[in-house]
Amino acid sequence: MPENDIPPSATRDYEAKTSHEAARLARRVARAGTPQPFGDPLSGIVLVAKPTGGPADARMVDALRRSLAAVKLDRAYVAWSHPNLLEEILSLEPIALVPLGPAAAHAIDSCNYPLAKAPFSEAHEGSWFAWTKGTHGLRLPDLAPALADTAAKRRFWEAFLALRTLATGR
Repeated sequence: MPENDIPPSATRDYEAKTSHEAARLARRVARAGTPQPFGDPLSGIVLVAKPTGGPADARMVDALRRSLAAVKLDRAYVAWSHPNLLEEILSLEPIALVPLGPAAAHAIDSCNYPLAKAPFSEAHEGSWFAWTKGTHGLRLPDLAPALADTAAKRRFWEAFLALRTLATGR
């Protein structure tokens, strides 16, 4: 069946299932003390960050929201590395998976995703690569240092701008 001939009820069922799974995982993660994910789990774009703890997490959320809005990707879903990250990635089925920093890249790699073609920890920052057959990967620098250091901010932003291709390609 061609992609555009999917019955509307099947699409709604899939969207409901994905939204339900994302909400269920968000509740489980919140009970463990990890910040709440935000964005649209159906966007197809998933960023993964490593929580730093305390007020710094709120600053990271604010910076991520503003940065995503600047590249017209307000709907992108932002998750935090946690023990159920593999389950979250499997349920969201992203077309783009983007870890922020080496700790988030390692968290994704340690999920041992069975279809991964290349590990994020070996990817070049700011360059797209085929993570799986249907998911593109983009490794970004860590955001936390960019909140306080001008050079780190410039490095983060230059790599982050690679996300613009997702906004123009839609």
